Amino acid sequence: MTWLYGSPLPMWDQWYQAGFFKDYANGRMTWSDFFVSHNEHRMFASRVLDVVVLWANGRWEPLVQMTVNAFVHAAFACGLALYLWDFFGRKNAWLICALLMVFFALPYWGENAIWGPNSLYYFTDIFGIVALVELGFGKTASWRWWLGFCAAILGLFTTASGLLAPLSAGAIILLRAIKNHRLEKERLISFIVCVLVVGLGLSLTVRQQVNDPLQAHNFVQFSKALTRNLSWPFYNAPGMPCVIGLPLAWLLAVYFRPNFAQPRAAEFLLGMALWSALQSATIAYGRANYGDVVPQSRYSEFFNVLVIAAIFAAILIVQLQERHRFPGAIFALVYIGIVIYGLCNMSQIVVEDLLAPTRMWNLVAEERVQRYMAGGNASDFLERPSVRPDPQLALSVLQDKDLQRVLPAICLPPASAVTGRLWPLSQWLQEHSLAILSGGLILFVGLCGFGLARGKLGLTALDPIGILALLACLAALGFVWSKHTVTRNSVEYQLQEEIAANFKGAGNLQRAAIHEQKAEALKQFAN
Repeated sequence: MTWLYGSPLPMWDQWYQAGFFKDYANGRMTWSDFFVSHNEHRMFASRVLDVVVLWANGRWEPLVQMTVNAFVHAAFACGLALYLWDFFGRKNAWLICALLMVFFALPYWGENAIWGPNSLYYFTDIFGIVALVELGFGKTASWRWWLGFCAAILGLFTTASGLLAPLSAGAIILLRAIKNHRLEKERLISFIVCVLVVGLGLSLTVRQQVNDPLQAHNFVQFSKALTRNLSWPFYNAPGMPCVIGLPLAWLLAVYFRPNFAQPRAAEFLLGMALWSALQSATIAYGRANYGDVVPQSRYSEFFNVLVIAAIFAAILIVQLQERHRFPGAIFALVYIGIVIYGLCNMSQIVVEDLLAPTRMWNLVAEERVQRYMAGGNASDFLERPSVRPDPQLALSVLQDKDLQRVLPAICLPPASAVTGRLWPLSQWLQEHSLAILSGGLILFVGLCGFGLARGKLGLTALDPIGILALLACLAALGFVWSKHTVTRNSVEYQLQEEIAANFKGAGNLQRAAIHEQKAEALKQFAN
């Protein structure tokens, strides 16, 4: 449902990307352009994706970028599922898919979908999980080990925290050495490689003084931000890190038992948890003073990995128990039920307090751009509120003759506005996204129900974990289906009404009338 809140107009940081696309349009792009820092990040992978999409589409269209981002997000979900199958066994494939489906179907991560450049968070996840597994578990110099090494290097050119994956892989190797009381030569090589990659990552870090106000300036600010991050998906619930971390602490304690049966699976989950916790700590330092009022949706791609690891830690503990298995399953049932409630609640907060206001601001910006492209009145365009963050920057982009070759249709004069080659497919997928998602959720509900009724897929009617999977599917389906009457037009009608009311309240009757007319045109779509 995040497509309801996407904008055909570049958003915020995307305006700063215009120079990158201008070099492409002029044929002056060089490889160094892909590695130039943006904020603290070197967004090589995201820029490669942007150029590929621009080449395939023929134009720079944020809504097409949004569609592509959804596929990249799904790629990470599939990759994580494959790795969990590997460590837990294919017999648990149904459970893995059912639980991951809840995490990747709900829209708490919607900010990353609607912002084209935010594919860098997806790439951090993808390269991070590959580096974590293949360097931490792969046989040195095997093709999978080299895959992990390449992923670790590429991860350095996503977000600034890309170096945390090889750091976590090295921690897995040390944890295994502590348990076995020895560090094998083969693992020592992998450990040294992890250290070297982390060192390379540190050498590539960039400081942006403009972001200094967002950083933690003392330990109190850092600890408060870290607690908030580790509490995810329970916003402003300081005690939740202890609850979320309980299965992981339990797993770490039993891992050191001599007869522990699943050390690889435990190491994988603990490595995931460490990676996510380090991400939370990094964000707590770098963005302690950002997102205090509204949840930081963009970083949920990192926060949710800790919760996923905790859930599967609880399941692993239950599966390894020979005695008292049923009480342990009840604990897992209650624990995961609490997490699912948190995910649904966080999704509601993100939609209402972040995505909807973002769309409202973008509608104001779109009106300014459309009016300017139709009439060419720059002073009218600069009248605030206008395009964020800098109307002057946006105006310079709109006036650039070279950029007009690739600008979105909304940024062109009405007579010459054209869409790209991929736009029809992107539009169809967006319009049918809810039906596609609901169909997948219904399929999982049907499979889990069939398994419980017939004892198939490793499910039995008396299996609390099987019941949990069914409830998780139903919870996600219920949340998604509760929004089935919401359409893009109905959302925009309500927001245009609110914008008009805000302008009236500010005494700007001319701007109010513009948005009242837009609302009237959408009135037929009101819920």
